[in-house]
Amino acid sequence: MLVLKQAGLVYLANPKTATQALRAMLRPYAGATPQDTGNKHINAGAYDRRWRAKVTQIIGGRAETLAVMREPLAHLGSWYRYRQRPALRGHENSTHGISFAEFVEARLRDEPPPFARIGRQDRFLGFMDAAVPPVTYVFDYDRLDLLVLFLNDRLKADLAMPTRNVSPVLAGDALELPAPLLARLHEAHAGEFALYRQVHDLGVLESPPKA
Repeated sequence: MLVLKQAGLVYLANPKTATQALRAMLRPYAGATPQDTGNKHINAGAYDRRWRAKVTQIIGGRAETLAVMREPLAHLGSWYRYRQRPALRGHENSTHGISFAEFVEARLRDEPPPFARIGRQDRFLGFMDAAVPPVTYVFDYDRLDLLVLFLNDRLKADLAMPTRNVSPVLAGDALELPAPLLARLHEAHAGEFALYRQVHDLGVLESPPKA
């Protein structure tokens, strides 16, 4: 989480959506770093419960929130690739020696093993709990140029995104799924896929604040 006091914004870092690059770009403008909050990936629910009141005091008013959403299958693929890295070999979170289909199968279990415990983006962004105000601005990972333009306007800055923490590149067919498994994923995560379609169609989905 980063508090951008000048812009009246709070950035919530949805994992595997260029978060390291965005934090590096925004840190000079931030009033609360991940070290301050103790958790760099604070979701909409945790922000509402633990931080909204504090941030309101810091900036002198209710802040808007922003985050990035990735196409759900690509989001899972990024996690899978990230956990393929050599440094994780032998760790319970490693996907070394596991196919992408096996990874997704494991993710769909009622109790996923450690390597497949991946959070849902619609939950992170506050769209699964009626009591949680959803993120105000949800930007499409595939249109980060729109996010940079938005931030330049709100911060009166000239920002450019650096490259950070790129997942390993795999063979072209390594992230393909059998049709029945893909259908199961779409059914189990229907809300996440539907939310992403809205974000993708608009480039940025804006939600009005709850009273």
